[in-house]
Amino acid sequence: MDNREKPEPIFIPAQQIIQGDVQFTNTEKEPQIIKGDVQHSNIEQQQQIIYVELKYKPEQNYRHLSYVVIVLGVLIYFVSIFTFSGSNSYGVFLGNAACCLSFSAGLFLDAAFYKGKSDWQTATGQSNSGSKTGMVIDIILGIIALWIAIFGLVSFL
Repeated sequence: MDNREKPEPIFIPAQQIIQGDVQFTNTEKEPQIIKGDVQHSNIEQQQQIIYVELKYKPEQNYRHLSYVVIVLGVLIYFVSIFTFSGSNSYGVFLGNAACCLSFSAGLFLDAAFYKGKSDWQTATGQSNSGSKTGMVIDIILGIIALWIAIFGLVSFL
């Protein structure tokens, strides 16, 4: 794994608060008895490394909005199928176009989410290749869904 994919470690020095009799053992020296207050000797301390897992939590989460828009499009599609299934009207075609249009809008909102995540990953020193790939795929699929919706509306007229 590449070091550029993880955030830089933060070193937090440990503080010693010693009360009473404490015995420190050191492999290089004999055990030392420290009484009372803190006494600094040649005992080496190991620094603790704490990895904090960073999570992307934007204020305006476009991914949740994209889910809502896609669900609305699917609902419009099913309502148009049940409403206009037996008649010779073009309601089903309009439902299909509305569904494709909502998928397009949802995919563009998801691409906006990936754009924000990519910027955040760059700012925190993480790899943003996955976010960029997701953004490109969302944009391509959004354009395809938009063209299907436009052709559906044009064929209706």
